[in-house]
Amino acid sequence: MLDAYFTPVPDVLLSEKRTQKSTIGDHINIYHKTFPKISKAQVAIIGLGEQAHQTRKELYALAWRFDKLHMVDLGNFALPENEQQRSFAISEAIGELLALNIVVLILSDDTSQLHAHFHAFRDTKKPLELVMVSPGINLEAGSECLELLQNKALSTHLSNIDFIATQAYNVTEESALQIDRYNFENYRLGKIRSDIDETEPVLRSSDMMFFDLNSIRMADAPHTTKPSPNGLYAEEAAQIARYAGLSNMLKSATFFGLSPNRSADSCDLLLAQLIWYFIEGLSARFNDHPVKNDPNYLIYRNRLDNTGHEITFYKSRKSDRWWMEVPHPYEDQTFFIGCSYKDYQQVCDGEMPDRWWRAYQRYLK
Repeated sequence: MLDAYFTPVPDVLLSEKRTQKSTIGDHINIYHKTFPKISKAQVAIIGLGEQAHQTRKELYALAWRFDKLHMVDLGNFALPENEQQRSFAISEAIGELLALNIVVLILSDDTSQLHAHFHAFRDTKKPLELVMVSPGINLEAGSECLELLQNKALSTHLSNIDFIATQAYNVTEESALQIDRYNFENYRLGKIRSDIDETEPVLRSSDMMFFDLNSIRMADAPHTTKPSPNGLYAEEAAQIARYAGLSNMLKSATFFGLSPNRSADSCDLLLAQLIWYFIEGLSARFNDHPVKNDPNYLIYRNRLDNTGHEITFYKSRKSDRWWMEVPHPYEDQTFFIGCSYKDYQQVCDGEMPDRWWRAYQRYLK
């Protein structure tokens, strides 16, 4: 039974939330004495570590503005002490929720549990994409990401990793070379600050997001595990969280990186607000993802004279969002990746969009 993986939310949080009407705590079904019914649930909140309760306290008090959304809080993972058993429990619990088409929101401690989380998607048929919102990139020997890429049983299901809000002094030369080797995309802090809307297509094509709160500057998030004077503004972090919620493809989001020794509530309130914006985006999803020759899309075909490649764009009549069609180099099939109007303008100017080229190169591996 799914409830065996979780422990209930403490009584004190329930007594506080009952006094607040028209709030999230007043509307969602919370695991207290009995495990929530999840047959109609669209979103499930899960805590990983006791510090998640501090974030819950702030989250429950925020306004409820998602009338058509069915949301549950399943409490915290009941984690075994053995690391292997812990990883298995996380993977199984998330996997069961994904099988029920429930979006999973994880309030984690200072770790992402990347491998366990990724393994939960093992029954997914399509190649998976993930986004790391992080101040740095670690693709060196022994890192979580590189071990994932080198694990043949898991890496066959992984098609792409995108990095958002990175800062150059947190990326070694070795990791930068690995980015180019795998044709992943790196959206540095300066780039997204000048045009944060360019992160929306990245998140739109992703299946899971790992949001390291160390990517937010310490003036806005002072109680992270590695506070830094530079990073995302709180408003930028909220915009990224909303874009993640809007994504048709995204099935899970993990927020982590707060210090386990924090005492102030400011970071928990910020995290609660990021989750609020994620939910707000999710409740406004367009659920438009193109298929080949889809009549619900405006289709633009452009040929690049200097390379001979034909780049086909799909523009949704419903949301005005753009996609590029990427042909598989060896098989008779195509894939769609999110893009922006800027990518279309590039092709009109005779330039190859970096998004398209990197995606095509990944299929050549």
